[in-house]
Amino acid sequence: MPRYNYLNPPENARAPQEVRIVDLKVEPAPDNRRVRVMVEITPFRERPDLTATLYQQDEEVTSAHIVENIDTHLAFTLHIRNLSDDPNYVLAVSVHYQEYGEVDQRSISFSLPPAVQE
Repeated sequence: MPRYNYLNPPENARAPQEVRIVDLKVEPAPDNRRVRVMVEITPFRERPDLTATLYQQDEEVTSAHIVENIDTHLAFTLHIRNLSDDPNYVLAVSVHYQEYGEVDQRSISFSLPPAVQE
């Protein structure tokens, strides 16, 4: 997995304003209390910040902030603290820099499957 190396960035590394989200996936855990988020971004010259926010009916459920990310392929877990009867969610991920602001954003809608009882 490629990692950011400030001494030797890859040849195809992009300037901050050109960094983009290439792929975004979400996988609910069997208990529906967690979701696995997988994000792929373009190679970069400067380490970007990322924000992932989970919404339900336009209300924020949970979020995560990654500061000065060093990977082009990220995987992390978001925890859903309060489950509701509505299984529909939207995950929004943004790439931003303190100096340049938001440079890209992508959203994905998904529904939680019926929970598996342990």
